[in-house]
Parts: sequence; C-alpha cells; structure tokens
Amino acid sequence: MADTGKLKRENTALLRQAMQHGSAGKNDLARLTHLSFPTVSRIVDEMVERGEAQEIGTAASTGGRCAMQYRLNPQYRLFLCLRLEQDTLHWFVCDLDGTSLEQEQQTCSGDVREFLDTLLMRVRARYPRLAAVMLGFAGTMHNGIVTESFGYPELRGVSLSAYLHDKTGLPCMAARDMQVVAAGYAAQYTPAPKAAVCIYIGKLGAGAGIVLNGKVWGGAAGFAGELHYLPIEHNLEYAQNHFAGADISDYFTKVICGCAALINPDRVVLYADSRLTDKASRIRESCAQALPEQAMPTIELSQSFEQDYTRGLFTLAKKMEETT
Repeated sequence: MADTGKLKRENTALLRQAMQHGSAGKNDLARLTHLSFPTVSRIVDEMVERGEAQEIGTAASTGGRCAMQYRLNPQYRLFLCLRLEQDTLHWFVCDLDGTSLEQEQQTCSGDVREFLDTLLMRVRARYPRLAAVMLGFAGTMHNGIVTESFGYPELRGVSLSAYLHDKTGLPCMAARDMQVVAAGYAAQYTPAPKAAVCIYIGKLGAGAGIVLNGKVWGGAAGFAGELHYLPIEHNLEYAQNHFAGADISDYFTKVICGCAALINPDRVVLYADSRLTDKASRIRESCAQALPEQAMPTIELSQSFEQDYTRGLFTLAKKMEETT
C-alpha cells in the first residue's frame, strides 16, 4: 500500500520545482509535472493557504476562461548566511530567490560564540520564517568538528553545525570557506562543471575548493584543498609569511599541475589578487609546457570571489532546506 504522506510530499516537490521557473496556471502545472489536474489543484490550493504560493492574477485570454496564475512566495522561507574570517563576522538574511533582506558585518573582539549567540537570537526573533542557517569559515574540520579555526581558537573542538542547531532549532551547516566558494562558482552554470578547482590567496594563505560532477568534494576527511600541505619547498612557511620571497608563477604552476595529475579538472579558477597581477599568462604557458594537451585545464582569472562566496552560502542553505 502506498504511503500517501510520502506521495504527497513528492508531488508537492514536483510542483515547487515546476513553479521555480516562473508563474503558471494549474493546467500548465499538470502538464509540466504529469500529475492529474485534481491533484495539482488540491496541492496548489494548500500551498496558497499556508503562504508558500501566491495568486498573481489571470493570464491573458486565448478564447476560453482566463486561468489564475500562481508563483512561489520567495519570502515563505528565509535563510541566515554567515561568513567568519579573521576578526569579522559578515552575515545576511535572504529569501528563496537569494534576495538580501538585511545584511551587516561586525568585528568580533572577544569569544565569537557570544556574538553568534546574540545574532542568532535577534535574527530568529525578527524572522519567524527563518528555515536554515549556513556558515562559512576560514579553518578545517574533521567529521564536523573544527580542527583549526584561524583567529578563533575557542572554536577548536566544536561541532559548528550542532552548535548552531542547538541555538536555533533549525537545519544548520558549517563548511570551509573555499568549499562554499566552489559551490557558488558551480551554481552559476547549467550543467555544473564536471571538475573545477577554485583557488584563492587570502590573508591566511592559499586554499582551494573542488567541484566534481557538479558537487563540492571535500575528500574523506574534508581536507581536500589544503594547498599548503603540498610538497612544495617552503609551502607551510608561505602560509605564515604571505608568500614572502615566493615565485608566485612557479608556485601556482606546481599547484595546477598537481591538480591536473590527481583530479584532471576542466577548469581552474584563480581569484584575483595583487600577487597574481600580470602572472596569469605566464602560469598558463608554464602549465601548457608541463602538461599534455588533453590534461591542460582552462585557467580563469576571476574578480568574483565575493559574489561566488555569497552565492555559495545561499546555494548550500537552500539545498539544506530542500532536503529536510
């Protein structure tokens, strides 16, 4: 015997997916989802009643009765997205379309958990339709536990996802910053890249996020992308001294060739940094000399680090809400 509750959830998910492409009438939705008109009519009416969908008026007449059009209400579910880097906490609340409703940044001079506690309480009270919390941070995790958090030693040994969930009661997720950025980079493409490596030089050294078959890949222990552990001379020192004395072109040629040998990405994204100015061409040439033609990735120099980070936070928050 069919599980009617499960079937209804699946049918509702189909209708949500169909309505993400814009407004539609019930007949249109029945055609798009291959569901019966009575099923579509009943579920859409329920979605309107609880505020998940909206009536937006009738379509232009084509000779028959004008059909009511429906669309998803973008503010039915909201997300809190946080970015923690050095002594600064950036955050924004956005709707299902990714539109920011409020955003702010603040300096955390003490225990960052006190700032998070205050912020979570305030945002939770202000936005009762908050559905998920997503945090990106500069650090490393293993099995969800923070093993290193640059600038926040109080977070070491903490399960950030569990911590955020305990404070909000909502689905919560924490991820390494470059994994979030890679998710944001991939989200702008349909289909998503088969294999891409996104590399950024920040104040705390260089790191990478990896996308394989359209999904962010962190490896067995979430360690994938920790570039300063590659066997390159002085590599760990470069993380501390901001690449003082380094031949940046040679360094990134070695990194990209290592990625090509192990992952074989079709593209590598280098986020623009003053240390990379006028070096992209040389890096491409050196990689082309070192790699066989079929293994040579497209190397992009991108100015969109902030945009990809923001898009990644939203993308991961929305996926989390959709699967709970």
